[in-house]
Amino acid sequence: MEHLLVLSLIVGALVLFALEVVRADLVALGVTLVLVLSGVVTVPEAFSGFSNPAVITVIAMFILSSGLIRTGVADYLADAIARLGGGNPILLTLTVMATVGLMSAFMNNIGAAAILLPAMFALGRKSGYPAAKLLIPLSFGSLMGGLATLVGTPPNLLCSMALEEAGFRALRMFDFLPTGLAVMATGSLYMAFVGRHLIPVRQEAESLTARYELADYVTEVVIPEASPWIGQTLEKAELPKRFGLSVLRVRPADDRQPPFAPTRWTKLAAGDRLVVEGNVEALLEDKAGAPVRLYAATKFTDASLASAGVQLAEVALAPGSTLLGRSINQGHLRRRYGVLALALRRRGRAVVQKFTSVPLEVGDVLLVQGTPEAIAEIARSADFLVANRLEHATRESAKAPLALGIMAVAVTAAATGLLHISVAAMLGVLLMAVTGCVRVVDMYREVEWRVVFLIACMMPLGIALDERHTGTARWLADLVVAWTGDHGPLVVLAALFLFTTLITEVMSNAAASVLLAPIGIAIAVGLGLEPYPFLMAIAIGASTTFLTPIGHQANVLVYGVGNYRFSDFIRVGGPLNVLVFLVTLLVVPWVWPFTPLTGR
Repeated sequence: MEHLLVLSLIVGALVLFALEVVRADLVALGVTLVLVLSGVVTVPEAFSGFSNPAVITVIAMFILSSGLIRTGVADYLADAIARLGGGNPILLTLTVMATVGLMSAFMNNIGAAAILLPAMFALGRKSGYPAAKLLIPLSFGSLMGGLATLVGTPPNLLCSMALEEAGFRALRMFDFLPTGLAVMATGSLYMAFVGRHLIPVRQEAESLTARYELADYVTEVVIPEASPWIGQTLEKAELPKRFGLSVLRVRPADDRQPPFAPTRWTKLAAGDRLVVEGNVEALLEDKAGAPVRLYAATKFTDASLASAGVQLAEVALAPGSTLLGRSINQGHLRRRYGVLALALRRRGRAVVQKFTSVPLEVGDVLLVQGTPEAIAEIARSADFLVANRLEHATRESAKAPLALGIMAVAVTAAATGLLHISVAAMLGVLLMAVTGCVRVVDMYREVEWRVVFLIACMMPLGIALDERHTGTARWLADLVVAWTGDHGPLVVLAALFLFTTLITEVMSNAAASVLLAPIGIAIAVGLGLEPYPFLMAIAIGASTTFLTPIGHQANVLVYGVGNYRFSDFIRVGGPLNVLVFLVTLLVVPWVWPFTPLTGR
């Protein structure tokens, strides 16, 4: 009965992760609550994930990564791409992947990709090589680079912690390096010589208004002399309720007054022009008695949007943005940054209906209008990534050597075994904060708490799988051994890798690692072998999510700004997944031989 409950939870979580109808962290929280309410795990076990050293290390790595960003270390690496890559497409691809891979080895993958994203567009303009050809290599390079070290990606840490909890030796800082380098080298060569040719460059409309389909849902109307709305407030006019329209901006009839973002108390006057979002046909059905009319019977053009001292910019929502899960209206973009959001694109398509009320996701791209100063301000913010960045964010460049030194101390202390990885990482956080490489007020904002909750709340499921609880891991392991054991450990390793990489396409790589690590250990024990090669295969499989743009946030980020289609990732990532699979089967058993299990 307990096996059935745990398996039902696993299947249910997988389905919800795949459908994305509920946020992944909330799904994980639900799993934890079901386990504790059903009595499968105790209350201390249910929430033990929040004190797990792996979770503490993940939190610390978010903060350490922000220190490298704030002090400009990451920017120096981005500039190096332009110097080393030149205009040669092969060299440029290899340099992009090597740079982001090096960064990802010591900071979170999505952060490394996000830092270099604006540089890809600048490189494209400088070299004449399409930025779209660099964005997928950037994303894939960040995923593979994380495989090189213990702290490079959460699956590595979680597999190591699972080994330690099962009584085996934990993996050290650079135990992942041989296999990680093999995967990274294979992926880089593939992208440089084959993969980049499979990346399409779609000719987008030259006009921003056409690209974002503004003509379909953003219009400028004028209040005529006989309008019944003259002297009324926007609230009384009831545009949202009666006509489904949102007023984005008001251009006063008096041209000496600047356009402004209205409130519900804004009073309307004859000659005022309203920038409205929505379908105005219902409003104009009775043209003679309509309270508004189309302004000069025209729609917007790029020239009209960028005139009179205002500019346009395309900005992508950054990972860790305070606007994630909130709509444009809820985020108060106009009040915070002084810009008007004119349009929203998600996964290559314009969101036409009620785009200002749609909860924002990583990789969403907004078309914004504002003064040069306002566009510069949004470019400096941590909430957005601006492809055409006007100026770099403010950096504490003088502290760059200090930040690098602190990171080196933390890595060395963990690599030599002087300190546990979680203690070394937290020591690094303390030193970063004390020296000002990271501002204390920013520390908690830099942590991706949804990832933390997802990992911590999936850990009780791993606990429920063990022998002291339901024994489901051993039960599943016995089934796998029965099906594949006669064919040798290499077939079992292949099956684990394939299953891991497939389910990671629809769920978080951290959640996949938490789920499969105890099963992998149980399978190895059932075969009478040390679990290291099997856990290494799980870690690699969980980080090689190349088949879909939703498999990892780094893919989501480039999906939105690269004008890609879902099938592009299958075409480019499919062969790469096959190559990584083959490299894993060749390299992992060579570096981590199938060794008979001995006393621990």
